[in-house]
Amino acid sequence: MDAKITDVTTKSRRLSRRDMLVCGAYVLGAGAAIGLAATGAEAQVAKKASHKASGYQESPKGAQRCDNCRMFVAPASCQVVEGTISGSGWCRLYAKKA
Repeated sequence: MDAKITDVTTKSRRLSRRDMLVCGAYVLGAGAAIGLAATGAEAQVAKKASHKASGYQESPKGAQRCDNCRMFVAPASCQVVEGTISGSGWCRLYAKKA
């Protein structure tokens, strides 16, 4: 009962095209998952623009007023500009309600 033991660690194995494609798919999938996680984290820490950065003013610009902007949140705030916002105000980030 003399069994011959072969050392499989010393044998070199050539990678097939299928092995390379599978490995590449795993790498791409992991990279995409990391990228999505980073995007979600960045979105959570996004800050609102200051009054100065947004060009906010207390008076309207023609028919453009905060109270008819998509970003305005009644009674006196905004989704994209920090601080208290007047309904009759205006800023460069104005987006008319549909």
